Amino acid sequence: MRRGYEMRDADKVQSEILKVINDDPTIEGAGHIFVSVEKKGVWPRAKEVVVLKGKVRSDSDRAKAERAAALHSAGREIINSIDVHT
Repeated sequence: MRRGYEMRDADKVQSEILKVINDDPTIEGAGHIFVSVEKKGVWPRAKEVVVLKGKVRSDSDRAKAERAAALHSAGREIINSIDVHT
């Protein structure tokens, strides 16, 4: 792997995950979920992680969003900070 090369561009990963979550009719309140790809750690060992934030109505919706993110994260760690509000 050459220096500076990422498996998939962070912006593409972010857009793809957000689209998959928003297109899933089983996730209530998908429009209230925000996705970002952030650096975690200190250079030169910093790595990119996918961060999920927002609010949903059930643990099931929270888990569905995390699964969707994991499937499209290109190997990045998922940090699920979505709050559940019933």
